[in-house]
Amino acid sequence: MNSGNKSIYHERNLLQKEKMVEEQKTKKKKRRYGLMMMVLILCFFSMINIVSASFFINDNYMKKHGIFLGLFLFIYIFLGSLNYKKFNYSILENKRLRKWLMWGSSGVLVLVGVIGKYNLFPRIVPRINGAYGWVRIAGINLQPAEILKIPFVIVMAITLANCEREESDQNEILVQSIATLCIFIPGLVIQNDIGTALHYGAIWAFMVFMSNIGRNFILKIMGIGIPVGIFITGIVYKFGPSENTGHIIKRIKSYVDILFFNRFDQEVGYQVKQSILAFGSGGLLGKGYANGVQKYSYLPEIHTDFVMATFAEEFGLVGIIGIVLLFYFIFISIMHTSMETKDEFGKYLAMGIGGLIMIQMFINIFVAVGLLPVFGIPMPLFSYGGSSMVTLGIALGIIQNINKVG
Repeated sequence: MNSGNKSIYHERNLLQKEKMVEEQKTKKKKRRYGLMMMVLILCFFSMINIVSASFFINDNYMKKHGIFLGLFLFIYIFLGSLNYKKFNYSILENKRLRKWLMWGSSGVLVLVGVIGKYNLFPRIVPRINGAYGWVRIAGINLQPAEILKIPFVIVMAITLANCEREESDQNEILVQSIATLCIFIPGLVIQNDIGTALHYGAIWAFMVFMSNIGRNFILKIMGIGIPVGIFITGIVYKFGPSENTGHIIKRIKSYVDILFFNRFDQEVGYQVKQSILAFGSGGLLGKGYANGVQKYSYLPEIHTDFVMATFAEEFGLVGIIGIVLLFYFIFISIMHTSMETKDEFGKYLAMGIGGLIMIQMFINIFVAVGLLPVFGIPMPLFSYGGSSMVTLGIALGIIQNINKVG
């Protein structure tokens, strides 16, 4: 090949590379706008749903929910505009920052749990539904365990990224990831917040499953873990319940009674029964917006953990499927972002955020229809509460950022 042909060949390669870069930028831009559009649609349905669900209880919920959605959008847009690469470099290169992120987060969880458990400052850390994971400061309620899901995902992403770079075998990946999980879980157990602890565990399992660990190895673990879980549930159901039983055992007993014996107690079971009635009475197309009846004090917590019951009653099965599909498309968008990210940390960070959102959505809906015990896990973007909104704003803001520069 002479020098002239070499020059032409080189120019063609450069043009092809430039074209591929432009196509990639266009694709990411479309993904960013598509993700934002789906998020805005969910915010719209969230707002009209909380208006319908809460007007009979207290119209302040509508105003505050609007403020929480505004806060979510602000965090989402603000973080989406930052430079992810600088954030990536700071986390990976600054070992002190990583330690503070890990041990500081777990320390906060333990501190809140200890204060609540020993009733040291009941006005600051009150007991709510058997757990003490809420902090009240200057009239503002915060749930640290909800917000600290983001540091947990970040630390897990660092762990799995390091394992991938060092080409660790599956035993090393499992041991290191379990060690990371074990740093965060004790604080949640002390808080008596088993639902959130299980959510952390599910995020961990999803991220490990998506790592380089062998699928057969995971199936072996599941083959041991699932029977053990069923056995422990059976033991708790058979020997745990009594008049002075704690709320966790009551919820497990209620779950088994509902799922296998169609028996609904007057505490936890009553909520699930009314929620199932709402889902069932909505039928295929629902009763129509604002025509639901469960919000008239029949179903407690209808604006928080059971917020999808009123949505199902008024918009029917079609409405619920529509919301699930929107979350599914968001999840797929996040996973594409993960696969196209150039660094290992960004890949696992996006994966973890995708798992966090999708798992939380399914847990909330499964609880509402009696397929899981009542955990008290909020529905992403729909449930009333600021802590969940802040968490989701940070999570989706990071995804937009990775989409832009990752």
